[in-house]
Amino acid sequence: MVETKRMIADEVFCVIIKTMKSIHRKCLLSADIRRWLDKQTFSLEKTEKFYIKSKSDTECYYLRTYPDTYAKVLQEKGGEERVLEVTKTEYMQHRKKHIGRKLLRRAYKIIIDEEVFIVFEYLKKLEGLYLLESYFMDQKQTRESKTIEKLQPFILKEVDKDNKYLDKSLALHTKPMEYDLNKFFDKIDAYEAANLFFWQVPKRMYVRDGVVLVIYKNLRLIHHYQVNFQSKHFPATLHRLRVLLRRTATLMHSFSSLFNPSIERFSTSLLMRYHDETKQLRYLYFLEELCATKKDASLSLHSTLKSLTLEEERAVVQMLFEKPFRQLIQIMTRELYEEGYHQGRSLKKEVKKVVKQHLTLFKSLLQQTKEGYNERVLEELYVLIDALQTLVEDFYHLLGEQKTQLLVEELNILLKPLREYRNCRERQNILKSVKESAENKSLDISPLLCTDTEELQKRIEHALRLLRASDFYI
Repeated sequence: MVETKRMIADEVFCVIIKTMKSIHRKCLLSADIRRWLDKQTFSLEKTEKFYIKSKSDTECYYLRTYPDTYAKVLQEKGGEERVLEVTKTEYMQHRKKHIGRKLLRRAYKIIIDEEVFIVFEYLKKLEGLYLLESYFMDQKQTRESKTIEKLQPFILKEVDKDNKYLDKSLALHTKPMEYDLNKFFDKIDAYEAANLFFWQVPKRMYVRDGVVLVIYKNLRLIHHYQVNFQSKHFPATLHRLRVLLRRTATLMHSFSSLFNPSIERFSTSLLMRYHDETKQLRYLYFLEELCATKKDASLSLHSTLKSLTLEEERAVVQMLFEKPFRQLIQIMTRELYEEGYHQGRSLKKEVKKVVKQHLTLFKSLLQQTKEGYNERVLEELYVLIDALQTLVEDFYHLLGEQKTQLLVEELNILLKPLREYRNCRERQNILKSVKESAENKSLDISPLLCTDTEELQKRIEHALRLLRASDFYI
């Protein structure tokens, strides 16, 4: 029976060895291991392995040991494996239905002084990946192994507990990547705040790591502009702070599956609450500046706006430096540092997937406007475009600069008039509120109201017609 299993596949050979040896180690090797292999006596097997969809409590994969031995392996949740020989026809039928990638590899089996070593060399899409599995009788044999000592120059690290090197992970997820995430956090900390806008997340990275680094960069900038706004009440500083609050909320919501659900909901809602709470001041700054340029604006209107701005400014500064805001930043930062195994999905692939999902929703909403639309639909369109812009600006180097440039140009056909239209509406609401609360009930607010809303509506209608006929590619 042992010999039959050994013929079936090298994975099964490992199972047999495990029953004989109590200590099992798994290591990542450098490609230089070829130099050591060339000097050894080994038995060589070439195998192909692929997974198929199976029940939640069972894993099912198929093995081919070249040239012509085929097997089906059922692995129960408890770890027990059942190996069934199958025909080439059955194997090839299921091969068409495989999920993920097919694992093609060579297994070099070496026995030295009763110690068993298997070097796996992965081929095709995993080319360059080498893993070592070694088996020992006990801890003493492990410590005194001369072979392990000789192998040290080729061992990059032990991966016994690193789930991204499991065969299923290698088949279903991206090729394993090695980097020190903490070093990237340190690099972001080393940047001057003003230069953080030029920092880009590395291209080859796991999705959660990439997203948390961008959010961490945003949190550093939020802190910078928060402190800066306290000392110098510049309108531009408040605007940048609000943009960062909204963009960070967008990222957390767009990649919500990467975070603790309760923390994601709490953080996203609070970030948007602070964004909304600072909107009044942002518009008051704008209206006060606009009032100063209008010859027909009265001094009393200018005085009223200035008084309201100072009052709102004090309230916003107090709000941003109260305990809840500080706690929000602390909670989010802790969540970013939370470790644990996350599915090894590529940042680039997942960003493209999320952008395509947003574009699908956007196109669906565009088609609805053919039958008519209202303020709610326009707001939903704006929110979607805004989310797409956030994703494009943070990850354009992953999506392709030419593609994103074309996408941004198309979206701006609608975004620009839509943004102006929203701004006009907000100005009108705030100015009405100013007049209602003013002592002088005859206060003339008309010089600051928009005069081109009808023209903006025509531009929005024209943009909707153009975009309904467009295709968006990423």
